[in-house]
Amino acid sequence: MEARVHVKKPARLGLSGAFVATALLVAGLARADAKSECIAASEKAQSLRDDRKLLDARAQFLTCARDVCPVAIRKDCADQIADMVKRTPSVVLHAKDPAGQDLVAVQVTADGKPLTSQLDGRAISLDPGVHDFRFEAAGNEPVDQKIVLAEGEHDRAVTVRFGAGAAEGPRGAVAPTPQKKGAPIGAFVVGGVGLVSMAVAPVLWALGLGQKSSDQSPTGCAPPSGPGCSASEIDSIKTKLVVGDVLMFGGAAIFATGVIWAIVHYASGHEEAANPPAALFDVAPATYGRGAVASTTIRW
Repeated sequence: MEARVHVKKPARLGLSGAFVATALLVAGLARADAKSECIAASEKAQSLRDDRKLLDARAQFLTCARDVCPVAIRKDCADQIADMVKRTPSVVLHAKDPAGQDLVAVQVTADGKPLTSQLDGRAISLDPGVHDFRFEAAGNEPVDQKIVLAEGEHDRAVTVRFGAGAAEGPRGAVAPTPQKKGAPIGAFVVGGVGLVSMAVAPVLWALGLGQKSSDQSPTGCAPPSGPGCSASEIDSIKTKLVVGDVLMFGGAAIFATGVIWAIVHYASGHEEAANPPAALFDVAPATYGRGAVASTTIRW
């Protein structure tokens, strides 16, 4: 009996040692495979990051940031994950029915791939660049919209409206409501000043001509030196007539400026013309007798 016991013990010890050796070998191979996988994931992640495929890059960085990876690789990958989160843009999708009410059950694809089937106000991450969206809701025609997402652009609102009655941009995209144009007050003021100047001019002409005809001399008070007129009377008559000419020509130019300003305002589609037209005019007395020489330039 003692001999039998003595023979069985070494057999058991040998079998246990084989199991331990095998387990150590398997663990060593697993560690080697994990290390290789971590290195490959780190290299692939960096390549994807450089290609601006930030979502795929983040998934690879998560792989090489596991506890089984070497410390140096794990730390670098963990730092890159935070950078990917910061750089990856996101959108918040909204859809409205023809009455302007929010829709929830909407199928949305991005660049031909399914994105979501329910609009619940949550942000959806996408790679930066140009994206083509298609929105589909039961009982409505699909709506397409193209947007450009920049790196770091978070929670970008993308809103579409279904129905032909909606104000549409590219195939149903909600367009901003046009603002009502106000009256061009400045144009009315300028035009009014011109009309007043033109109305005053005939009054001065009448005063000057009346003063001239009231003189008792046979030749009247004709410039430059009527026989029955003093120098001051002649100057007074000339002043009234020349000022009347200046007001008439100048007022006409100012009135034209107001009219053109109003035309530009209503034709431009803006609430106020950014650069109202300007009138440049020059009026000077004639070298002899009554009258004035005028030149006018209107710019807009």
